[in-house]
Amino acid sequence: MVHVLAIITAHPGKRAELLQLVHANLAAVRAEQGCIEYGPVVDVPGFGGAQAELGEDTFVFVEKWESADALKLHFTQPHMIDYLGKSKALIAQRAVHVLEPV
Repeated sequence: MVHVLAIITAHPGKRAELLQLVHANLAAVRAEQGCIEYGPVVDVPGFGGAQAELGEDTFVFVEKWESADALKLHFTQPHMIDYLGKSKALIAQRAVHVLEPV
């Protein structure tokens, strides 16, 4: 199994527009063979304490895939190619962390 934390920062004020594209693509991604978990998350408002806030323009994809091969195939799917094309102009920064259990 591989885990993915993809930290996405939209251009200022564009997170809501970007998340609309994300939500339109969720069902197709979740239907992919090998997808165990896939979804966007944002800060819990006002949590305080030890929370390191992402900020109003950032969200994180939390993903689990059966294998690295399933994840690699994910990036070649037509719905992902379409999403990446539509979202490119809205994204200021992207950091994708592909991780494995230890």
